[in-house]
Amino acid sequence: MNTILLAIIVLILALLGVYFITYILLSRRIADRESRVIDVYLQKIAKIPAVIEVMRPHVVDEHLAFDLMTRLHSEAIIHEYDSIPMLLEHNARINDQYGFLMRLSMAIPDLQRDAYFIYIREFVMSYDRTIRSELPAYDAQVRSWNRFITIKNWSIIGYILPGRDRVEV
Repeated sequence: MNTILLAIIVLILALLGVYFITYILLSRRIADRESRVIDVYLQKIAKIPAVIEVMRPHVVDEHLAFDLMTRLHSEAIIHEYDSIPMLLEHNARINDQYGFLMRLSMAIPDLQRDAYFIYIREFVMSYDRTIRSELPAYDAQVRSWNRFITIKNWSIIGYILPGRDRVEV
């Protein structure tokens, strides 16, 4: 009787050990992917003031053109991102305003010949492409995490253990 009880306790401890090791490994992988996307996003945001400063001498009503972008930039720098969907929502708002600035720049021939403006514009667009290229790997990690959480929740003890589903993007 004691050996059966001891075997059950050892089995439960082994399963808990496997759970916590898997939990730590998968959560670190997701955190690494998230931090990559957040770092690229913040690098992109850091280039926005340069775009505004290059465009400023060529724009007649700079307050109308740059106020919303400046406010969005300030929010993006100050905000602490804890999820990729939240970051992508902010990124979409910034991309909308950035698209407006790029349409405005197309109406200014001198700006289209400015090498510094072209360089910065391409730099910002490359950051956006990098963000989009990182998202499939992030989604793959989230799918693995969600499978892990589904398996964890097959038992009553699984509902007590930490971990919840994450949202794919």
